[in-house]
Amino acid sequence: MDSSVKPWVMVVEDDLELREQVIVPALTQAGFHVAAAGSALEMYRAMLTQQFNFFVVDVGLPDENGFNVVRHLRGVTHAGMILLTGRHAPADKVHGLEMGADAYLTKPVDPAVLVATLRSVARRAFTEPVNTPTVPQLPRVGGWTFDLDRWRLLTPDDSTVKLSIAERELLRILLDASGQVVPRKRIIEGLTAKISDFEEERLEMLVFRLRRKAEAAAEGESLPLQNVRGVGYVLLG
Repeated sequence: MDSSVKPWVMVVEDDLELREQVIVPALTQAGFHVAAAGSALEMYRAMLTQQFNFFVVDVGLPDENGFNVVRHLRGVTHAGMILLTGRHAPADKVHGLEMGADAYLTKPVDPAVLVATLRSVARRAFTEPVNTPTVPQLPRVGGWTFDLDRWRLLTPDDSTVKLSIAERELLRILLDASGQVVPRKRIIEGLTAKISDFEEERLEMLVFRLRRKAEAAAEGESLPLQNVRGVGYVLLG
């Protein structure tokens, strides 16, 4: 890293006190430019106007699972990524690293350790901030185009269906399964960090509303999202 350049860090943490009174001051004092967000949506909006060298992401965000945030970011940026979480199980750490995190720190996090981790990640693989590399070919299923990085579906006749965070993540999970049935439990785990608060009825309502919205935009043509009774959901063309 060029020592004359102050890198930008995006801190995504919904605990206001931890974010504003501990993490942001520590990183600022350590010589980083720091931007902060309390949700994934705030982070995505900030990325439209600022490029970041590092992301520090809490796993338990209110609107999106932090593991999924890192997975998404890894597909669109070469920035360093650190996950913060209260989960101490080795399996969670492995999952976070597999999703694309460079490091996984458990709470309560020592600010000095966080700063040292950022500097370690920078030494290993620092790149210029890049939020949007070459756009890959968009996935298509049954004539529908899934432009999830732009928060939209394109119907077979190229009409646009705007997606919410939950709808986008649902479709991403199903696309990643490559035509295989995804159990309801696995989908819920991908949608939220608070699994006990997310009942299957909420998933069913999410699917129902997405289908209805898509069919309205496509003038009645059905989205290829199928329910496998008693198991889960699948995208089939």
